[in-house]
Amino acid sequence: MIISCSNETNIHSYSGQALGTSFKILYASDEPLKNIDVLTDSIFTEINKSLSTYISSSDISKINDDIDSIKVDTHFKKVFNKSKLIWKSTDGFFDPTIGLLVKAYGLGPKNDSKIPVNLDSIMNLTGFAKVSLKNNFIIKEKKGIYLDFNAIAKGYCVDVISNMLKNRNINNHLVEIGGEMVASGKNLVTNNFWRVGITDPLNPSSNNYIKKILLKNSALASSGNYRKYIIDNQTGKKIVHTINPKNGNAFNTNVLGVSVIAEDCITADAYATSFMAMPIEKSIKMISQLNNLEVMIIYNKEKSEVEIFSTDGF
Repeated sequence: MIISCSNETNIHSYSGQALGTSFKILYASDEPLKNIDVLTDSIFTEINKSLSTYISSSDISKINDDIDSIKVDTHFKKVFNKSKLIWKSTDGFFDPTIGLLVKAYGLGPKNDSKIPVNLDSIMNLTGFAKVSLKNNFIIKEKKGIYLDFNAIAKGYCVDVISNMLKNRNINNHLVEIGGEMVASGKNLVTNNFWRVGITDPLNPSSNNYIKKILLKNSALASSGNYRKYIIDNQTGKKIVHTINPKNGNAFNTNVLGVSVIAEDCITADAYATSFMAMPIEKSIKMISQLNNLEVMIIYNKEKSEVEIFSTDGF
């Protein structure tokens, strides 16, 4: 959530709803950007047409229906290629082929709260190694593999909007979509970097923040079990939006929330999702081996004691 905002005349604001959540853009300019609504809405429309599993006519929905004649656009290629890189670097804990698991757990477009009866058959269609991009076409080793880039699409969209502003020489801005954000330049009202807050995962509906930071020409993404879950009708268990692609489980872990600072939001978004799915020990080890990332992980230790791990630069 954004902390710093102002009604000063040189700080302009544009906000609304998109990608199933809210967005807000703050930017410094002598005059409001002409047609910012058209420019921004066209980006949302393009990305939805390419990557939204909630739109049956989108490219990804057609690919998920095993239509192999779809030539993907630049948005799709950038997200796919970035996903491949992070899939490799996270040892498969970031995996966009968990789409069938998302649907089976009732976390997808139809929101059916049903636990998969045959998890093995679904896992047989999971694994990003089974999907490739060749000559602008998606190649799947098996029919029925279902792609879902929702864990990275918001972050990518933030980057696209930020780049649109930079291309118009608006270099001091803050773009936020559903808690994922990019800060560029400074808040000229305070003449300092953009000040933002990280939601407390134990009190997500309040105005309390577990930490406030100055975001310096970088991106911030957060992921947490508090953001999206359903209750299974049969077991009464909370099913969270983070799924472990290694075993197909989507139940609560001791990780409550993850925040990642990176050079761009697509990277921060993907790693925040990955560290939510990993055991805390594996995350900490992996973080020590990655460059250009700052990470904070909030988790339950023994006896429900809340602990915070963070890198030195967070």
